[in-house]
Amino acid sequence: MELSNFLSQVPVPVLILVIALLVIVTAVVVYQYAKAKGLEGIRKDVYALFLVAEHEIKGTKQGQQRLKWVVQQARGLLPKWLQTLLSEDALMKTIDWWFKEVKDLLDDGKVNGSQN
Repeated sequence: MELSNFLSQVPVPVLILVIALLVIVTAVVVYQYAKAKGLEGIRKDVYALFLVAEHEIKGTKQGQQRLKWVVQQARGLLPKWLQTLLSEDALMKTIDWWFKEVKDLLDDGKVNGSQN
């Protein structure tokens, strides 16, 4: 109750400004993390997880299970604050896209959509 009373007394433009600043700070921190780790460093870790998943999870129809395992493991590599900001679904879509790009590159040495 006290928080809602406090927020009702704060002018709307001030609330919008504070929220915008929080969004900007969050975006800068995420960018700095990706820059420090390097996108290629992050991808390298995820690709290594793909290889482990291929060896650990046997079977020809286990693609989704492997992807879920890789996402869970990759999530564990992220800092806690980034885990809370990045949904599992968003991470799964990103990792799935990376995997499709790798498969496309490996089939004929070119990223040309031949695996889609």
